[in-house]
Amino acid sequence: MSNVKVAVRCRPMNSREESMKSSCIISMKKNQTWLTNPNSAGGDDVKKFTFDHSYWSYDKEDSNFTGQEKVFDDLGSEVLTAAYDGYNACVFAYGQTGAGKSYTMMGYGEDVGLIPRICEGLFARAAEESDEDKKFGAVVSYLEIYNERVKDLLSDSHSKNLRVREHPKTGPFVDGLSEHDVTDFSQIEQLMEFGNNNRTTAKTGMNDTSSRSHAVFTILFKQASFVEGIPSEKLSKINLVDLAGSERTSATGATGQRLVEGGNINKSLTTLGLCISALADRSKANASPKKGKKKVFVPYRDSVLTWLLKDSLGGNSKTIMVAAVSPANVNYGETLSTLHYANRAKNIVNKPIVNEDENVRIIRELRAEVERLKSLMGGDEEIAALEAQRKAALERVEAAGTEEEKVQAQQQLEDVDSKIQESQTLEKAAIVKQLAVSEQMMQNLTSQWKGKFDSMHQMLEDRRLAFKEEGRALTVETELPHFVSLNLDDRLETGIVLYYIHEGSTVIGRQDASLPEDEQPDIALSHPDVLPKHCIVEFGGEESTEVTISPCEGAEVWLDGDLLSEPTPLEQGGTIQIGHIMLRFNHPAQAAKLRESGQVQKPGHILHERMRNREKVAELTEKVQQEEVRRMQQAEEAAEMKLKLQSENEEMKRKIEELEAANLKRVEELQLREKEAEEEKEEAHKAYLQEIEQAIKLTEENYERSQREREESEAQHEEEDRLVREKREREARERDIQQRIELKKIQEEKERAVVELRKAQHLEGQVEKKKNSSQQDFYKVWGVKVRDFTRRHDYYVFKVELSLLGERWEILRRYSHFEDLHKLMKLRVGNLAKQIPFPPKHVLTGFLKNRMAKEKMEDFHKKRAHDLEQYLIDLVSKTYKIKGSPFYEVDRSDLERKLAFFRKGGMA
Repeated sequence: MSNVKVAVRCRPMNSREESMKSSCIISMKKNQTWLTNPNSAGGDDVKKFTFDHSYWSYDKEDSNFTGQEKVFDDLGSEVLTAAYDGYNACVFAYGQTGAGKSYTMMGYGEDVGLIPRICEGLFARAAEESDEDKKFGAVVSYLEIYNERVKDLLSDSHSKNLRVREHPKTGPFVDGLSEHDVTDFSQIEQLMEFGNNNRTTAKTGMNDTSSRSHAVFTILFKQASFVEGIPSEKLSKINLVDLAGSERTSATGATGQRLVEGGNINKSLTTLGLCISALADRSKANASPKKGKKKVFVPYRDSVLTWLLKDSLGGNSKTIMVAAVSPANVNYGETLSTLHYANRAKNIVNKPIVNEDENVRIIRELRAEVERLKSLMGGDEEIAALEAQRKAALERVEAAGTEEEKVQAQQQLEDVDSKIQESQTLEKAAIVKQLAVSEQMMQNLTSQWKGKFDSMHQMLEDRRLAFKEEGRALTVETELPHFVSLNLDDRLETGIVLYYIHEGSTVIGRQDASLPEDEQPDIALSHPDVLPKHCIVEFGGEESTEVTISPCEGAEVWLDGDLLSEPTPLEQGGTIQIGHIMLRFNHPAQAAKLRESGQVQKPGHILHERMRNREKVAELTEKVQQEEVRRMQQAEEAAEMKLKLQSENEEMKRKIEELEAANLKRVEELQLREKEAEEEKEEAHKAYLQEIEQAIKLTEENYERSQREREESEAQHEEEDRLVREKREREARERDIQQRIELKKIQEEKERAVVELRKAQHLEGQVEKKKNSSQQDFYKVWGVKVRDFTRRHDYYVFKVELSLLGERWEILRRYSHFEDLHKLMKLRVGNLAKQIPFPPKHVLTGFLKNRMAKEKMEDFHKKRAHDLEQYLIDLVSKTYKIKGSPFYEVDRSDLERKLAFFRKGGMA
């Protein structure tokens, strides 16, 4: 782990502050900084800060003055060391507008800043250490964040906005940002100058050349070498950041566009400050031994700047912050805020790791395994040495004074015990066998790694090639003159072919097996019209920009549409025709001179078209008759096809009319049967209710009659025995209970009848809804959504959510099921279904599926799900009002019966 290193630098007074007669309120000594509050009585309010470095750049005459060289020695050298050790590194300058951030990072005139010095030092050390066993490479990019929009400063279309995305492994990146291979500092210097000219600056009330954007210069530094026979491949990402300064509207006097820029700058810097505070709190919480720590949220995504610098601020990077401050009392508030942020930033703890190739790590582990196995073959001497180590470990355990020392000593003792046990148990033959296997694996991986790196690097050096990546475009640049193949007739050609012209004579012709090896052409073209020795190209070498071409005897060579008969100089962009093969001549040195002089050449495509017209004129006479015959044949075929289509259309119309008539008749029969069924149900229900009412009335009459009989019996037999009277009363009560039970049953039967009636009414409503569904709006009746997709074996399944007349269900269908539905509907509704566009099938091979990034695969299938959903909506909405369509006045059961596609679980 590594704390963020913080340095504070104080600049001299500027003309604005001098005109305001400002006083200096900052003083520095070694790594300490004092800030005096100008509003305090007597100057007693002095705040003290301690940082890793405090740079006093206020007065050049002062003995403590710190120049650009000192800043680089302290900070830039650490970045170089981190890069060569394989760590990511970041340097960013923070402070108010006009505080000297750009001067510290980029410099001015001869006082170059950190960024140029770091780049120069990177290649200077690479030049010293580069040899056969150690190779270096670098790729640079340069971007600015203007009004929360990312722009590429090294692109010709630098005004285009780029999108920031996040890779699950490598983190945030800018999609479409150009990357440029560089081999020395001069190339970086040119790119840096080009990018600085494209950067957005403007004059404000506090700074005449105020940066209106944040700039990030990124270097991907790769080194590959052999260390004691073990391959080492490290990659370091260096972010060099020049931030725009925070500003007050009242001080800058910003209005209009400047005001918008200032608002966006302050927003991103405020988010940066919040991230610094959150990261400091998180580092403090992680260092605390308390349990149940509260998780600290870091708002990286609130700003493009903090999102891009996510790893640099609190992740895998060695980070340096340079806080630039003003010495003037008029800027006390901004200076105090900057120092507070810097003081918080020094508490951030990052976790930098060495970025190395996975195969290199495996090779190193195999080397350690080989050394371990060799040590196990030492026999009794090795065991004796291990016993001595065990004794020393026991002494350390007994002498341990703290719990931490005791745990470390105990761990060492356990390691020694495991080695002793392994040495005693392993047989020597097994060790020798395992050692041979490990050494063989290490040698194979090492040779593969070295061959891969050396072959590519050697090819780039020999051909003087450089690759320039800009968005999705990859440009191959070279210093040597060459031909580019324009052979458009070969449809199987998938690569871009470059033919290099070496110093001296270069023979162009067709390879002939009858000729000896030393007489074969330097550039071999495969075409019957090309002679074994067709033409010769003469090149005087790097000091000469002249290249001439001479046709051989009996050979036709066309240059920009003119037939050559003598040696002719070649010019940049010239088009050469040899037989039917087209070549374009490129000469970087000539192109550079043409750009400097402002000359414009004749467009190559016009010459190319002129040559094609000459060929067409020669072939036109021969093709006229063939074309006429072909037209007559096509006319006859078209007439036959038209008659055939007319007959098919008439037959289809007749079948559709028959189907519509049959469907109409069937609908009328169904309606009649439904009406009869409803009448029968209503009559049965009425009869049932009458029976229930009669039963209730009869029961009530019986009850009243029994009551009267009981009263009469009691009046007549009052004098009868009490026991007999009680017996009769008991019987009466039993009869009463039985009658109540019967009444309850009758009531339940009545309730069931009511439920049956409601079901019948609901069924009637559903039938009415289905009958009028074709007259209603599509989205009131239907609902179709294709949402999620899931991978099963080697294909994807899409979830389709359906709703019809208020009833919802889900089905899972493959892309092929949608194709089957489309074919079926073309048979059912004819041309109407054919007019509905069906999503095309894009074939992805297994190789592409494995190579394609996960988010790109998800985007592909999300797009397919959207297209399939739109297709279903178009299909149903355009056919559900047509009689004879499977979607015409149906409910879910009718739809599942007609089309298996919509049946839940109906298709495999």
